[in-house]
Amino acid sequence: MTELLPAFERLLVALLVGFLIGLDRERTEARKERRLFAGVRTFPLIALAGAVPMLLMDRAGPALLVASFVAVAGVAVVSYLRSSAAGDVGATTEMAALATFLLGALAGGGDLVVAAAAGVAVAVLLVAKPRLEAFSRALTQEELAATLELAVISVIILPLAPNRGYGPWEVLNPFEIWLFVVMVSALGFVGFVAVRLWGEQRGLTVMGVVGALVSSTAVTVAMATQAREAQGLARTAAAATVLASTIMCARVLVLTGAIDARILPRLVPVAVAMAAVGGIGAWLLGRHPSPGSADTAPTKFSNPFKLTAAVSFGVVFALILLLVRLAQEYAGVRGMYAAAAVSAVADVDAVAMALTRLGSRQNAWAVPATAVNIAMVTSTLVKMGIALVMGAGSFRRFVAQALLAMSAIGAAVAAAVAAT
Repeated sequence: MTELLPAFERLLVALLVGFLIGLDRERTEARKERRLFAGVRTFPLIALAGAVPMLLMDRAGPALLVASFVAVAGVAVVSYLRSSAAGDVGATTEMAALATFLLGALAGGGDLVVAAAAGVAVAVLLVAKPRLEAFSRALTQEELAATLELAVISVIILPLAPNRGYGPWEVLNPFEIWLFVVMVSALGFVGFVAVRLWGEQRGLTVMGVVGALVSSTAVTVAMATQAREAQGLARTAAAATVLASTIMCARVLVLTGAIDARILPRLVPVAVAMAAVGGIGAWLLGRHPSPGSADTAPTKFSNPFKLTAAVSFGVVFALILLLVRLAQEYAGVRGMYAAAAVSAVADVDAVAMALTRLGSRQNAWAVPATAVNIAMVTSTLVKMGIALVMGAGSFRRFVAQALLAMSAIGAAVAAAVAAT
């Protein structure tokens, strides 16, 4: 019985993948008011047609799989020829059938997670057709070119960048520097896509939340760029920026707690106080602007990626890395607070985790925890500076007020905790 369970699991995943894809195809074909090639029943059968030969591979060899694929492909070709003869040249359902067969074969081969994830991705792609078509039609030639440039720096240049240190103390790693450039550029593009799909208010909020899980600094840079390009987005972009800094506080608690939870009692008061102020600020900024506000003016929201801006940011980030390493080299143990403040300019997560490891080894938490609190406050002030330098108009005022309040309350609570 136990030997049959893996086979049943593979067949079940194949069935579910086929059923999920078939649900969309059933509804879509019904809306077209034409005879169904395959729907909610046929697609699971197509997935099984791919899974069963994989289960019998040891007995029947690859011939059964090939024959099954040829049969499914033949039915799909006949369906396409008939539909094209009737004036419908679309082949989405037929291609989805072939993809379903291959996903069924993948599930039958034992790659259940990959098959399930790919099946969900195919279903989402099919369901999102109206939004994707609207997004494609809304793209200008300039935006399409910028999107391709982003793909070039991500897929072509990044893998070719050397992944080793250069320069003083070998602190300049081209791969890591360019990875951060790609991350900042990609976050800006994610915000662009989100706004086009969900509108300005919800789109930038989604970008702020998702991006903050990776880097609140990158979110700040991307939002400042958006606010400079489209002044009407100042309030919404500022809300997303403040929200990203708020999430940064929670991220630090999770990372440090995962290393050694004994440091948390000295970090929680500061992080919670800063997050509370930031959350209130983001909520106030995220509300719909009042009538007559400058932010209600129509905005021209375009793809924010620009290759020259990305390269410039990479140069600035490299200089920051040099300054951080310089401070760490000459500050020493006595200058831990100063080193934490300077290091937080580049990466507050790395500083927090390093200091937590240090406290764990020494079994002493007062100094490392205070240094982490200083890093959180410094990182917030740095993002305020980025907003002031790279942003424009009311965006700078909104972000500066909220982040300054977060930093002030964080510094006050940190001083109180350090005194205990």
